[in-house]
Amino acid sequence: MKKIVLTLVSALILLSCNSEKRTGEPTIFVTIPPLKALVEEITSGDFKVEVLLKEGASPESYEPTAQQIASLNDAELVVTIGLIDFERSLTENIDDNERFVELSEGVELIEGSCSHHHHHHHHHGIDPHIWTSPRALRTMVNNLDRKLHDIFPDSTKYCDKAQQVMARLASLDSYCGSLLNSSNVKAIMIYHPAYTYLVRDYAIEQITIEHEGKEPTPRQLADIVDKGRKMGIKRIFHQPQYNPDKLRSIAEEIGAEVVMCNPLSENIELEIRNIVEQIARSNE
Repeated sequence: MKKIVLTLVSALILLSCNSEKRTGEPTIFVTIPPLKALVEEITSGDFKVEVLLKEGASPESYEPTAQQIASLNDAELVVTIGLIDFERSLTENIDDNERFVELSEGVELIEGSCSHHHHHHHHHGIDPHIWTSPRALRTMVNNLDRKLHDIFPDSTKYCDKAQQVMARLASLDSYCGSLLNSSNVKAIMIYHPAYTYLVRDYAIEQITIEHEGKEPTPRQLADIVDKGRKMGIKRIFHQPQYNPDKLRSIAEEIGAEVVMCNPLSENIELEIRNIVEQIARSNE
């Protein structure tokens, strides 16, 4: 009798555990903060959206923990840029890669290294910062929309939400283009080259202080200062992931101010609007 009771208790415990697992909150993982709000909006709050890259961390040096990688096995979807080094370790350690979606498909990518198109040994030398461009973001949202349709073909609300977001990004693109065109600004200066796609789309040069992940040599620093003067740079943009101390001497040399920006902001649309408005005021 005791054996029967123990068997029944064990069965009930197992059933309870399985029930909890089945009814647990479905989760979508995104690799960087700028994807979080977009995924939450498009999926209408139906999923818990978790970010792998922690606040203050840099994608260039970040390594996901074993616990994070293990948790991906239970995810409904893993949304990646598809161009950042640490994203590769995710796909190499997860059995079911069908749940991964790379949002960079269809974006005209930038590669190589020159004065304003640096790379940091990312995926095949490609600059990964596609999320800082409204035009690239529209393509990224479209890629997510197609993936969600494949997984949930009967759900029209995700498609409707994606269309609303893409329309909003089209308006943002138009606003940015109009503002920058009327400002007549030719270049920006920034520590880490995070706005490569933004400046490419609006025909502006990006002068970077960091050179292929390294501090500038004295010769490079002199060239940067000289170019900053010639281009009339009034603002030097700085990200919170990097030390601003080395920017102050450059700012003093060319008569510019150091301005904080955050290309890893969760509200990337607002960040793009803010940075473009800052750039447009650079001639004031």
